Amino acid sequence: MSPEPINYETVLADLQAKRDQLDAAIVAIKGIMGSAGALATAAIPRVSDISQIPPRAFAGLSVSVASHRLLQMVQRRMSTKEIMQGLQAGGLKTSKYRNVYSILRQREADKADVMNVDGVWGLAAWNPERRPRSNLVDPPRPQK
Repeated sequence: MSPEPINYETVLADLQAKRDQLDAAIVAIKGIMGSAGALATAAIPRVSDISQIPPRAFAGLSVSVASHRLLQMVQRRMSTKEIMQGLQAGGLKTSKYRNVYSILRQREADKADVMNVDGVWGLAAWNPERRPRSNLVDPPRPQK
């Protein structure tokens, strides 16, 4: 009796589905932890490519909020052009490069939750060692 060969495609698909469930659970828990008593927002799905963004993912959102959500979804740094493509894929109208860049710079200064490092945008949480450019936010103190 010869053993059946392992179908690695099925195993990989099962593991990816479980990873997606775990990522959604992690986002939900982080939302609960950061909500300060308010109801947590729905889990933000994780995508590996801009083409996987749901067509109405950013419907009704501002460019600022949608850009932040896009970075949370793709979990990687993105150029301004990539962000523009992602916003358009998610249902926002086309915006000019300078407008999107300006909005991201403003969010970086006001909320300090996005950050431009070497010409690409990412979440400030990905760069805890860097001081925020905002004058409104105190830099995090190193923990002992």
